[in-house]
Amino acid sequence: MESDLISVLIPAYNVQKYLGRCLRSVLKQTYQNLEIVVVDDGSTDHTYAIAKKYADRDPRIVLLQKSNEGNVAKTRNYLLDHCHGQYFVWVDSDDQVQPRYVEKLYQALMTHHADMSLCRFVIRAFPFPVLPSVRTVKSEYQGDEIIQQIIYKRGFVLWNKMYRMDLIRMHEDLRFDPNYTYGEDLLFNLRYLQYCQKIVCLNNRLYQYSWRAGSEVHKKFADNQIKFVDRLLELCENQTNSVVQDTLRGWAAFSCCGAVFLMDKRHFPDAVARMRNYAHAYRDYMFKNHLAKSLFKFILWLGLKTWCRPKKIHKLQLKENKGI
Repeated sequence: MESDLISVLIPAYNVQKYLGRCLRSVLKQTYQNLEIVVVDDGSTDHTYAIAKKYADRDPRIVLLQKSNEGNVAKTRNYLLDHCHGQYFVWVDSDDQVQPRYVEKLYQALMTHHADMSLCRFVIRAFPFPVLPSVRTVKSEYQGDEIIQQIIYKRGFVLWNKMYRMDLIRMHEDLRFDPNYTYGEDLLFNLRYLQYCQKIVCLNNRLYQYSWRAGSEVHKKFADNQIKFVDRLLELCENQTNSVVQDTLRGWAAFSCCGAVFLMDKRHFPDAVARMRNYAHAYRDYMFKNHLAKSLFKFILWLGLKTWCRPKKIHKLQLKENKGI
């Protein structure tokens, strides 16, 4: 069962406090045929030294080094270009995985002949875990169900999923777009999912995501948000599948609402006004979707009543007139 080499891809930048803990959890995997690829992305602390200490102990760790370009999409592409597994998973360098993380995802992929497998996770805000994922009954999804499950139920993040490398090699567009350093995970998964015939979801909580207030993903930003939301809205309009289009529009409303909350409203008034209007225009696509989590709907509703309430709502010319 362990004939296939599986790559564990770990981008690392200034994570000297957390990398050792992360690597120890990966080295405890019950599935042994691993290639653990760690790239030090130009760290200015002791990240490389810590990674090297573990690499010297275990030959499965492949340690790479590159200059920092301030672009996580390029770093992820670099990892894809330097791994050799038939399948691969992403692990963030400040997170931890359960011992059967790789084994369970791999078994599910093989048993169900799926193109992606994914697990539940726990978000841990030190020192207590919060927001455990919700149990669902069905484990296999095909066709139009796939995108809805990933967007609204299972999460579009990279780190709770196993991917097939042959799909990556067969399709040149399956790369991270370096023009987007925010939302690059969603954009990559949307490309990958268009080639998926089936995904399989596990109810096991196998991944522990560590929320850190100082990490890059939680810092305030603006230009990257605007570019990402613009790209998401472009994808919405270019979709020919109505189910996928409606799903993306619902998520676009939620994304616009979140962007308005995080953005500097004084320096980006035009973008903020536009996103407020889009959030209102697309709100029903999320509210009416039975798969969308109640938490997402509540946050969107709250935002529309408070920080995302537009001063003047302009009518949007959408392709379909659905009560807007």
